[in-house]
Amino acid sequence: MFCFDLLYPDEKKRQEGRRTGKVNEKLIRDLQLEELVANQIISQKEYEVLCSEIPFLPSDREVIVFRQEILKDLADNASFIRSYVDFCSSLRDNVPGKRVNIWESGEPVYKKLQEHVDILRINYLAVCSANLKAVFRSKTLAGLAEFVEGEECKTRLQEIIALLEAFLDAGAVSFTVKYTYGQVMESVKVQQLFPENRYVMKEKGILKRKTVDLEQLISAEGNLILRNNLNEIYAKTVVKLCDVASRLNGVFVSAFKRAEQDLMYYQAGIKILNLYRSLGVPVCVPGIKAGYEGHISCFNLYPVRLLARCSKSHVPGCSLEIQGNDYGNDKGRISIITGSNSGGKTTFLQALGTAQLFAQLGFCVPARSFQVCAAPYIGSLFANAEDICTIHGKLEQELVEIREAAEHLKAGSLILMNEIMSTTSEEEGTNLMAEVLRAFSRTHSNVIFVTHLSRLADLAQKGELLLEEGESAVNYVAVRRREEDGSVRKTYRIEPGRPDRNIYEEEFSKRLGL
Repeated sequence: MFCFDLLYPDEKKRQEGRRTGKVNEKLIRDLQLEELVANQIISQKEYEVLCSEIPFLPSDREVIVFRQEILKDLADNASFIRSYVDFCSSLRDNVPGKRVNIWESGEPVYKKLQEHVDILRINYLAVCSANLKAVFRSKTLAGLAEFVEGEECKTRLQEIIALLEAFLDAGAVSFTVKYTYGQVMESVKVQQLFPENRYVMKEKGILKRKTVDLEQLISAEGNLILRNNLNEIYAKTVVKLCDVASRLNGVFVSAFKRAEQDLMYYQAGIKILNLYRSLGVPVCVPGIKAGYEGHISCFNLYPVRLLARCSKSHVPGCSLEIQGNDYGNDKGRISIITGSNSGGKTTFLQALGTAQLFAQLGFCVPARSFQVCAAPYIGSLFANAEDICTIHGKLEQELVEIREAAEHLKAGSLILMNEIMSTTSEEEGTNLMAEVLRAFSRTHSNVIFVTHLSRLADLAQKGELLLEEGESAVNYVAVRRREEDGSVRKTYRIEPGRPDRNIYEEEFSKRLGL
């Protein structure tokens, strides 16, 4: 069996990568990746392929670099994926009900075998007419193109087809039976059998249907024996040949279809890359550091979700209004982000989470630079809407989700939290989150927490959170700038800074007109 795996360098890496999930179930929804489809950046099929691979997010640097090389190769040969998809669309799957039942068949059995041979012939012609010439640096892509364009595949398939056709031409799928019961029967050539003691025989060049009991040639018991004997013959010849042909075609087609599925994955990555380029934002191939130290460093990072919206609006220069952000966890693995409502806190959280996700998928990132260690697990804990169908209260449900996330955390994991503990009082929420952050710090994971709990941010600023030894928390704030006329403008930038404890009270009072 031949196979071209475009997602893993070898089968061992694939098996290791598919053992356990690397993200939580809500991550795709919380990052709002569906915006890529809603704004027509990628197709629904490409989105579904992408979502099917995200749960098995690679954390092996070798696998990630392998995918980066494949993506770059395909981006440089833009027409290859389209040509390959057209080629796969011309391949034919097996006929429905490939196993032959000779007792219920309405036509000679050899015609079933002929159908399988015809499908093999169609697929052979599809391979011969494929135009997949391309110059690849990747050995895997070069091997795929060479296999389809080369003569070895065509020659072997043609040899098998010729062998089956020779079998049909020789008439080896019809049988002459001589049966003795009381008196010697003439030799009859069985054309078709029926379950009701009948068969079609050829006598003096004329096809006749004989009812065995009425003609008194053989008894019902004898007819059953005849049927069983013929069934064994057919099972060893025609049925087996049909199975061999269908299995061969199944392996042949499924191998190419699997590569087509993988190419849809990379097509999504290429279309997202073209989005960055069309909007004029910086693009980089993420640097993947070895190990699981959890390093994160980005410069001028843009949110993919907002870029997708800018693409649909078709407003020139609208992407320039989106501010890129810098971030690094060299001062602390736990980051607490505060600031005004609609200031860009959640957008930044999604931007960083999407960038980490895309980096490990082997995709490009909209930033001037992005250096990370591959996270063994990425989880998200976003505030949920009230669910009247659950027996848990909103706070209790959040605590359950926190416990489930904690069970998956390993050193270097990334956990994204957005406005959780907002349904309880600030004092209780602060106390609960202080305990949660303390527990998470023991796993040496990266924690980014967007919150309105200003007292929690104060504790982090003063170093009063009791974290694991060697771990620390740092504050980021959504920056607002005051204009010359005295108005305050939201910049949608997130920068390290001291939390303003009164910012929420000021905004609340302003909305009430106090």
